[in-house]
Amino acid sequence: MKSRAIILIIFVAVSLATAAPVEEVLFEARRMCANDSLPQALMKLEAALEEEGWKKQEEYLLNLEKGDILLYYARLPEHAAKVYEGLIKLGIPKGKEGEIYYRLGLALERSEQFSDAARAYEKVVTDYSDSPYYDDALSAIERCFLKNYEIRVAYVDSYPISQLELDEIISKLSPVEQKDANTPEGRKKLVDRVVYERLLKLAARDEYAPSESTEVKIKLSCQSCRPKEIMIPNPLTDSSLVDQLTGYERRMLLGKLYNMEVVEKVDVTEKEMKKFYKDSTDKFVVLPKYTIREIVTDSVNLDSVLAMLEADVPFDSVAKTYSTAPTKDKGGLLESRFLSGLSAGMQPVAETLSVGTVSEPYWTTRGWEIILLEDRTEKVRRPYDEVASWIEDMIKRGKMVELSESALNRFRASAALDTLLGGATLAKVAGTVITESDIDAYIESLPMKTPEQEQDTILRKRILAQMIDDKVFGHELAQQKLFLADSLSNLIESNRRQTLVNNFMQKEVESKTEVGDEEIETYYKEHKQEFWKPAEAKVREILVASEDTAKMIYELISEGVKFDSLARTYSKAETAQRSGYVGYIKKDESGKPYEKQAFKAKDGTVTKPIKTDEGYWLVSVEAKKKAYQQTLEQSQSTIRQKISQEKKEAAETALRERLTASAQIEIIEEPPAEFPPPEEPGSEPDTESQPEDVTPEPDQD
Repeated sequence: MKSRAIILIIFVAVSLATAAPVEEVLFEARRMCANDSLPQALMKLEAALEEEGWKKQEEYLLNLEKGDILLYYARLPEHAAKVYEGLIKLGIPKGKEGEIYYRLGLALERSEQFSDAARAYEKVVTDYSDSPYYDDALSAIERCFLKNYEIRVAYVDSYPISQLELDEIISKLSPVEQKDANTPEGRKKLVDRVVYERLLKLAARDEYAPSESTEVKIKLSCQSCRPKEIMIPNPLTDSSLVDQLTGYERRMLLGKLYNMEVVEKVDVTEKEMKKFYKDSTDKFVVLPKYTIREIVTDSVNLDSVLAMLEADVPFDSVAKTYSTAPTKDKGGLLESRFLSGLSAGMQPVAETLSVGTVSEPYWTTRGWEIILLEDRTEKVRRPYDEVASWIEDMIKRGKMVELSESALNRFRASAALDTLLGGATLAKVAGTVITESDIDAYIESLPMKTPEQEQDTILRKRILAQMIDDKVFGHELAQQKLFLADSLSNLIESNRRQTLVNNFMQKEVESKTEVGDEEIETYYKEHKQEFWKPAEAKVREILVASEDTAKMIYELISEGVKFDSLARTYSKAETAQRSGYVGYIKKDESGKPYEKQAFKAKDGTVTKPIKTDEGYWLVSVEAKKKAYQQTLEQSQSTIRQKISQEKKEAAETALRERLTASAQIEIIEEPPAEFPPPEEPGSEPDTESQPEDVTPEPDQD
């Protein structure tokens, strides 16, 4: 469905009644893109290009902007490629060659024209090594090389899947999976999986393509060409899907912006660090530590304590005799600690004592306290070399805060932020307004919304600040065009495709796995035998070769020797290393040769030696459970999971068959090896395959 908006033409005509500098036109076009006004942005650029008096460099910039909007915002890479190709034909301004060929490569790659994309990227690498996009083009070439590799394993509607792509996937599998993938059956499974993933991506792309578009007429390949009608997709209306698609993208781009504006600009010099150390005399001081012994006593024993101390009885002995503190057994010794680590009552007393002196008694909530200052370290300043890295980190963090605030203020100014405009309008950011109704709508969308939140002024202010920052950063990201970086572009596109596939699978498969109570009850009635729980016995075992050894072990057990110790010493079974522990065995299901005897034995007993073909067994029966029938309630969770899984498999099978039936798929069998495998060292030559009568040719000079 398309909509023709005459208002667009009027808007553009009025805005360009007087020609604006090219920087202003580009700025406004990017602002429109930040506000999802792509048709307006394209028409503004198109109308600007109709104006006379532009220099060649300015025309180039206006057309380049048009191509970038088609590539990134409108996601129409085929049209973007036409614009970039047209600019190349018209002549690229000196120094701009690398950026245009790189953009062309991106557009062609997203159009799945991988050979042409590789050539564009190679042009950047070979001819324009000084381009800021050199590294981006280099990594993109490697990606295209996988697609362009001549040996194919499959085609999906003419879309190739190469052997190198398959090898890349295999290299990321576990060793067990890699071994399986290198067998004919495993390889086929993997190719089928890759084909199915391709079909899912196509189906998800079509499913979530915007249902409405706006038609605009713009020139693509050259200024003298006739305008072409282009359908610009309207924004998606599914807010949940939009949040999923934009959330990851926004985090990636904001991370890049933060690195550019803050992290990469932080520089701390040695001179700054030494000045900081010099000016911050108190920051790097190591405070003294106090080693103290204490006595806590009551009024009744206080005189006795003082008398013993006056009689030069050691302080620790007095503490052990009279102190009621937890430190009594250690002679009243407290661990060495800073003054702040001492109790409030002890701090002023400890400060006044000299090392080796005892305080006068002082009263606290614990009773009468007396302390001995055994030792106190000196207050020292840490040397510069010891704290240099700490200083660097503190200065760096301070600068990062300043750079962040500076960048945010600059971004707000660029977005023309205006707040508290009066009435229902709370702010104007980048040409759009935020109103009270926007806050209401946001609160309404909260998953755990409460009536009180609508009137919560603190919450509303927080939401407003978030909305402002979202628009400010969105505007700045549009101006900076960080989406062109290959590392970000590729990750964002991959995440977008996977998000669409996940939502598509949720709709086509996961949503069809709901299980009703009636289904569970019916399944239980029809499969009641599945929920019969046989009797179980928890056992340990010992296996020995001879009857004499078995009898000896049985007697040792009778005398009180532990079964697990004997199992570790004598048992030949693989459970010996686990002290003979087997765990619970099920009646009629265990396959154990001693099963019958184990279930006859009482709990906590050991069977007599049991003769089998393997040898002689002794079995310790630690506990037993009786057989029982699980109820519907007990079985409900298991049944729900089982039916849900069956529905999921059925839904996915149906989906796979539907997608496969509507696609042209060609699976290429693995080509035979061009050379026979080399013979292993020491192997005998295959004489049977040689002709019996072989006459050697004469030597030739």
